[in-house]
Amino acid sequence: MSQSFYVITWTDVLVSFVLVAISLGLIRWWKIGLEKTLLIGTLRTFVQLAAMGYVLTFFFQQRHWLFMVTLVSLMILIAGFEGYRREKEFRIPHYFVIITGSLFFTVFIVLGIILKFILDVQPWYYPYAMIPIAGMIIGNALNSTTLTTNRFIGELQHRDQEIEMLLSLGAPARVAVQDSLRNAIRAALIPNINSLMMVGLVQLPGVMTGQILSGVDPLIAVRYQIMIMYMWITTVIIVDILVLAFVYRQFFTPRIQLRRHLLLKKYP
Repeated sequence: MSQSFYVITWTDVLVSFVLVAISLGLIRWWKIGLEKTLLIGTLRTFVQLAAMGYVLTFFFQQRHWLFMVTLVSLMILIAGFEGYRREKEFRIPHYFVIITGSLFFTVFIVLGIILKFILDVQPWYYPYAMIPIAGMIIGNALNSTTLTTNRFIGELQHRDQEIEMLLSLGAPARVAVQDSLRNAIRAALIPNINSLMMVGLVQLPGVMTGQILSGVDPLIAVRYQIMIMYMWITTVIIVDILVLAFVYRQFFTPRIQLRRHLLLKKYP
């Protein structure tokens, strides 16, 4: 008798550790030196997701809009802190406020459009829709804005003399760093653009694959995946532009001078 979906038990999950063991063996063979990091990441994935499964069971039982808004806000704050922590070695002024505010604005816009105008969720704070979609938006936005900020700082380090020359000629700060801003956003968008180009040809995204394995009609899964792909690219474009629009100003004094000391890594 055929079945329309496959149930994975905890025993099956433990068997999947064989894949990690293969990865550990390859890393050790090539002397890459990431064995400990990979092992810790693997264990954290297991513990965190297993715990999240039980936590989500409780969250999905909630039916009050204030609880859901508070939960999403907490997710954004955690993501903002994580983004700030990743860039802490450069200590960009007001970076936590910049990234958290950008995330709040982006999530509000994109999540609102998805829930109200595309899925038409009733009520709009229905947890089975709001939590997973918000999580995807926040996670993708955080990854992209981290790439964007890192690339922008690298551009400033590489072009510092060029930027100072433009400033000495009277160019506004925005004009002096325009190429750096453009290159940073382009670099951060490459993974998402590649996904748009290759999805359905050589790649079946995780969300779509998970739905199909759980028995959802492939055509329905495809429609959801198309929506998610458009959601991702819109998310990263909005948040990247917002973050850089405020971040680049932190690298200039009120007299439009480049703050070179911010381009040096600082360790605690």
